[in-house]
Amino acid sequence: MILSRAVFKLAAAGLVAAGALTVAATANAGTSWSVGINVPGVVVSEPAPAYTYPAPTYYQAPRPVYSVPPPVYYDPAARWEERRAERWEERRAERREWRRRQWEREQYRRYYEDRD
Repeated sequence: MILSRAVFKLAAAGLVAAGALTVAATANAGTSWSVGINVPGVVVSEPAPAYTYPAPTYYQAPRPVYSVPPPVYYDPAARWEERRAERWEERRAERREWRRRQWEREQYRRYYEDRD
């Protein structure tokens, strides 16, 4: 057993020395090493097309709107009889104007007939 412990200690010291030499050599030489698993790149696959029905859409009917029409106010002064009287007066004024123009035309005609 003693022999195996001595061998074990000697082997451990040798591994530590070898590791120190390797670390010192890689630090000075600028070399590096790595362990990797060789796989053929990254593979991206498209998922299978999924055919689904669109989700049903439910529309709620709008609530009915109830509104009261605005109040209507009538002008008590504008009665049918008053409007009729106003139109009558307008017609009378138009007739008077027509007669005045006719009189002027007649006067104009007489004036020039007398001069001939």
